[in-house]
Amino acid sequence: MKKQIKYLLYLSLPLVFILAFVIYKSLNSEKGPSLTTKESLKSSPPTARRGGERGALPVSIHLAKYHSFDEGLLRIGNLVANERVDIVSEETGRVTEINFIEGEFVKKGELLVKLNDDELNVQLTKAEYQYKLVEERLERQRILLEKDAVSRENYDQVLTEYNVLKQDIEQLKIRIEKMQINAPFSGVVGFRDISLGAFLQPNSKITTLVDIANLIVEVAIPEKYTAYKLIGVPLSFTVEGFVEEFSAPIYAVDPQIDVATRTLLIRARYRNSSYRLRPGMSARVVVKGEEGQKRVYLPNQAIVPDIKGRSVWIMEERIAKSVQVQTGTRTADMVEILSGVEAGDTVITTGLMQLRAGMKVVPDNI
Repeated sequence: MKKQIKYLLYLSLPLVFILAFVIYKSLNSEKGPSLTTKESLKSSPPTARRGGERGALPVSIHLAKYHSFDEGLLRIGNLVANERVDIVSEETGRVTEINFIEGEFVKKGELLVKLNDDELNVQLTKAEYQYKLVEERLERQRILLEKDAVSRENYDQVLTEYNVLKQDIEQLKIRIEKMQINAPFSGVVGFRDISLGAFLQPNSKITTLVDIANLIVEVAIPEKYTAYKLIGVPLSFTVEGFVEEFSAPIYAVDPQIDVATRTLLIRARYRNSSYRLRPGMSARVVVKGEEGQKRVYLPNQAIVPDIKGRSVWIMEERIAKSVQVQTGTRTADMVEILSGVEAGDTVITTGLMQLRAGMKVVPDNI
């Protein structure tokens, strides 16, 4: 009997544990949602919990309005040296002096390179001796001509010899002067392409001279701005590596339009007195135009490229609608709208990839 009771006890213990586990689970399920469920409810967007806006996509909006053209037209331009020239030799000769250091500032007229002019100096000395003798001979011929002791023809021959010799002397002086190569303007010399003792031929490059104290900002703008008065208008520009903004007035406009790009080239002069900027730098140029020119501008991120061109999404009675637009010029963060959007339209600027025509939207930046 005892063995049967013991056997029943062994069989009932697992059943008791199973019954206790089932009761525990049923009690926990009646207490409400778990912590994970509560957190998910807290993190759900307010739009999804609102009864009247259920299923609407939250978006940011921008109210289209007019902006003045004087706020700026952004273009990419270049910095160009006001003066730049390759220093070359005009005469044949051996280099005897190099009087400049690469990258050094030189003044106008300063001697850069000297060529060997010994032979020319000898020829000049010889010609000057001959000139003195011919000059004395011409004076004697003049006295004899006044006394009719010599013919006019003999006098003219001596006079011609005198004039030719005088020109030969001037030519030798010019050639000797060209053996000294001077800076044509003030600027900074580049790397030298010659060495001391090199034998130069005419047009042999010696170095490059660049005026970096005066720079030209060169930029192309759309042809439609030919109607605006641009001479004297200030433009501002920034360059890579500098945080500050620079300013330069426009001084020249190209008289013709580039047929390939349909743009108009303009130039502005910048005084680079500190030599911080260098020719060849790329510049982000903002051209300011006439005041009073009103245009509709939208943020760049609102424009959607598509197969038909460009479009934007607008909100009408909280419904998304796509419209085709024609764009114009760009500023740093805005783009000009020529057609498709009017001042007062509500333009959607975020969530553009999720939008579909007729979708309900709700602005989240009001």
